[in-house]
Parts: sequence; structure tokens; C-alpha cells
Amino acid sequence: MPPRRAASYAARHESPVLIGTARAKLVTGMARLTFWLDVDNTLLDNDRVKTDLEQYIEKLVGLDRSRRFWELYEDVRRDLDYVDLLETLRSFGSAFPEEPHFPHLSAFVMGYPFTGTLYPGALEAIAHLKTLGAVAILSDGDPLWQPAKIARSGLAAAVDDQVLVYGHKQEHLDEVRKRFPADRYVLVDDKATILADVKGRLGADVVTVHVCQGRYGRADDGDPAIDIHLDRISDLTRLGEHSLRSR
Repeated sequence: MPPRRAASYAARHESPVLIGTARAKLVTGMARLTFWLDVDNTLLDNDRVKTDLEQYIEKLVGLDRSRRFWELYEDVRRDLDYVDLLETLRSFGSAFPEEPHFPHLSAFVMGYPFTGTLYPGALEAIAHLKTLGAVAILSDGDPLWQPAKIARSGLAAAVDDQVLVYGHKQEHLDEVRKRFPADRYVLVDDKATILADVKGRLGADVVTVHVCQGRYGRADDGDPAIDIHLDRISDLTRLGEHSLRSR
């Protein structure tokens, strides 16, 4: 993607994508504790989704064009600083306008069902956190495929449609706090870099929980900005409010 086009595209998509009641109004009242939950490789096994896509795309268009698809995927990721599969599809379609299987490729990517892609215990963890405070999904990603993923996987319903999606969520914390006012926040994420960034911005107002799942979760787990380390998302059910005091 040309730099000027990438900058324009990214700027247009830094506005939040809101689902359900989060779209219509701010959360009313001040919660004592609010949980912000990441999605990819935190609640949902995104590595598995990518493997499914890789296998299907290679079978559909062959090894060489499959490799080119993922090269374009990485180009888009570098340009926007987040994954955007729909933009990758546009780039692939422009590169191979004669590809006879492109309609099937587009249909599979855009219609991926996300059935069975949640980590074991993810919904139970959400239900447990709802007994402790307010729960919302705070995800980074593209403005179309990411919200569809959250809805199709059942996560939007699990958090009563309290969902925010940004290109770079850590850059919008003031807005997020206005939407979900609370005495204290708990951010649950697989990326130590994001947890450290948010801790640096919010300090003692946030408790950072690192879930060591997926390709990113197994790296940088020793960052001192991380307050709680969990091996898997299901371990959230072992935490009580006393474990989530400001650090």
C-alpha cells in the first residue's frame, strides 16, 4: 500500500468501532472495577484461525500465490500497524486480477465462522469477571473483520455487547475511560508491550494481567509493568477482587 494511502486509511479507521449498547450510550454510573479484555490470543485462538486460513488459501490458489497473499498481509500490517485481512484481499485482487478462485477466497475470509475458536474456559472466565465488576472487550484491529470476529465467536454476546475496537487501543484510553468509568481497571492481554504501554499511561489506576498464550504471549513475560501472569485465560476464574488491587 502506498504510504500516503496507508496514512489516509489508518487515520479513517482510528475512530472506534462500537457494538450494541456501547454504540448508543456511555455506560451509566461508576463501576468499582472494570475489566478490559483483549481478543486475539487472549480469549480467541487467533493462531489457529491463521493456520486454517493458510491451509485453505494454499489449497485454493496454490503455494506461490498463497505465499504472495501472506507477503501482502505483512505489507499491510507494516503500513497500518495492525492486521487488516480485507485490505489484504484488495491488494491480492489487484495483484492477481485473473485469479479464478478469488471469489471463493474472498468468501472464505470474509465469512470465516470462528466456530470453536475460543480458548477453553474463555466464556467461563468472562462470567466470573462479571461477578466482580463491569466487563468490556477492548480490542485492536481493523474496523470490519475484527468486529465480525467478535460477534461470530460469541464474545460480543458474552460481554453484553460492550465492545470497542480501535486500530491502536492504547492511544484512546481517555475516551475508553469516559465510556467505562470506574475506580480501577484491569487490562487482560497477551501482548506484554501493550500492557506495559497502558501501565505507563495509567499507572496505579490499572492492573495489568498477562495471559501467556499464543505467539506473542510467550515472549517478554518478565516485564516489571505486568502485575499478574497467567498461563491461560481459564486461570482468570481463580482471581478474586483482593488479587486485583492497584499495584
